[in-house]
Amino acid sequence: MASRSYFGYLVRQRIDENTPKLFVFWARARDIRQWAGVKRVAESSEGTQRVLRPTRSRAITRFLKSNTINTIPNNILLAFEPGVAVFTSYREELEGCLQHQDLRNGCNQQIDWGLLYFEFDKDASECQRPALVVDGQHRLYGISEFSDEDLPLLAVCIIDASVQEQAFQFIVINNKAVRVPIDNVKAIIAHLDDEEQLQTRLLQAGVNYGNMSPVLREVNDLDTSPFQHLLDWPYNKKGPKLVPISAIEQAFRFMKSVFDFMEDDEDSMLEVFLAVWRAVKGNYLDLWGKENTFMTKVNINALNEFIMERLKFAWEMGMVDIFSPEAVEQQVQGILRLIPSIFWELSWSIKIQDNANVRNLIKSDLEKLVQNVKLRRKWNEDLNVPLSGE
Repeated sequence: MASRSYFGYLVRQRIDENTPKLFVFWARARDIRQWAGVKRVAESSEGTQRVLRPTRSRAITRFLKSNTINTIPNNILLAFEPGVAVFTSYREELEGCLQHQDLRNGCNQQIDWGLLYFEFDKDASECQRPALVVDGQHRLYGISEFSDEDLPLLAVCIIDASVQEQAFQFIVINNKAVRVPIDNVKAIIAHLDDEEQLQTRLLQAGVNYGNMSPVLREVNDLDTSPFQHLLDWPYNKKGPKLVPISAIEQAFRFMKSVFDFMEDDEDSMLEVFLAVWRAVKGNYLDLWGKENTFMTKVNINALNEFIMERLKFAWEMGMVDIFSPEAVEQQVQGILRLIPSIFWELSWSIKIQDNANVRNLIKSDLEKLVQNVKLRRKWNEDLNVPLSGE
């Protein structure tokens, strides 16, 4: 058995004695991960947390990596069930040392300084750990997986919290969260001396501002992006500006239409998109990043639609976890193995232009090509786009 003892303060927010007691302290995120678990709805009838989305925790890690001064000051909320954690007051000792200082900030009997002690089994499963995450699981995972630093994290713990209390807190927190409108963001920073610098930092952190999309910036900048330094827009100062940003915007719009539950989850959407196109790049390295048919806007969107539709089917059939970038990348690799690069290397019988007819013709040929390969026919049998190919 292992144990922990943390110094902090106990808070009873309401005067009513039945009010849940809160213990507030700081600790390393990686340390908290050792004894705080998650009981998810999909895994337990008493669970409160939603399924962990690696895409969202990675977005938090990416936020920390984007700037060395980026911080996450808001806390995570944990809960100890009754009898698990013991609080020992050190109020008298502290007040005796600092007699002329109000250590309770005018809150009198509602605050008490001291130590919280508990024991735990290092080998216990997540749902059997002494504390459970009520809110902030992606924050906890994302911060603890940030390899550059072992960051401290503010934690608020509900002491002696029943399962019902945990569920209540989770529901209230997640139904009261409201995204700040972009106009409010602009108003907040409009009169700052260095608005441009803050705008750049907001974009790096994934916050939308003005006419520049943080998603497009990340597609262009991230070293995990296959489109790094390839987008054709003024922001790109390093690369060949090969891919129109409208191609990426259109690809994201289609992706949202297929996976509509990602409409308000841009972090997951970005991670899935990058995973898909990492697989595409890896499968067609000889074609990637060059001026050719493969990299045209109409083909990028035709291929994107072709893949997204099959990816949705795989997800619905339980063949892939759509929130796992590794699983998505592997699934797309399997789809693309059936499509030879010669399809894009040959001359085409149609004029390559960006319109729905051409896009649908390419998609139709990709579907037919896959059928041909699976039925062991000649790969280009009955295709409309390529002129030849033996």
